[in-house]
Amino acid sequence: MRRKDQAARRQQLAAAARQVLLERGAVGVRVKDIAQQAGLAPSSVLYYYPRLDDLLLEVSRSAMERYAERRAKAVRALDSPVDQLRLAIRLGVPTGPDDEESRLLYELDAFTGSSRTFGILTSSYFDRQTMLYESLLEVGAQRGDFDLREPAKQIARGLVALEDGLGLQVVIGHPGVDNGEAERILIRYASMATGVDLERIAPDQVAAQRRDYR
Repeated sequence: MRRKDQAARRQQLAAAARQVLLERGAVGVRVKDIAQQAGLAPSSVLYYYPRLDDLLLEVSRSAMERYAERRAKAVRALDSPVDQLRLAIRLGVPTGPDDEESRLLYELDAFTGSSRTFGILTSSYFDRQTMLYESLLEVGAQRGDFDLREPAKQIARGLVALEDGLGLQVVIGHPGVDNGEAERILIRYASMATGVDLERIAPDQVAAQRRDYR
C-alpha cells in the first residue's frame, strides 16, 4: 500500500477510535469496537497499530494539538493582554456535556495512570496551556495592564488547574457548575490575581471570538 493510502487509513482508524471513545467511553475500549466502527477487520487495525495504546495515543495527541493550537491562535489574534486573558478563560471552559472535543480529552485522561507515555503527553499539554497564560500575563504586567499578585507562572498554573477541574464538572453535567458558573469562578480568580476586573469586558466581544474559534 502506498504511503498516502497508509496515512489515509491511519486517519480513518483514528476517527473511528475517537467516535468509539465518545460513544462508549474509555473504559474497556477494544480493538474490535474500533474495527467495527471503521468497517474493517480487527486484523486491519492491528496491522497499523499493533498496540491499542498506540492508536489511542495518536487520538490523544491529535486532540490536544488541535485544541491547543486553535485556542492559542484565537487568543493571539487580540492585541490587548486583558482581552486575551478574558478570551483564554472563555475558550478554556467546555460549552457543556455536548462539547465533544472536551469530552474526548477527559475520556483520554483515563489512560494517564496506566501509561507512562500518556502521562508525559498530558504533562506536556498542561505545560503548553500554562505557557499561553504565562506569556500574556507577563506581557500585560510589563505594559502595566496587570498588577500581578503572584508570579505569572504560578497564576497560570492555577488557571489551568481550575480549568481542568471545573471543565470536568461541566462535561459530566454537574447541576451547580455549568459553563457560565465555571467561567465566573475562573474570572474571579484571574481578577484577584491580576488586579483587573475582567467582568467588565463586554460579553458580546468575547462571544464573537468564541463563535470564530468553534
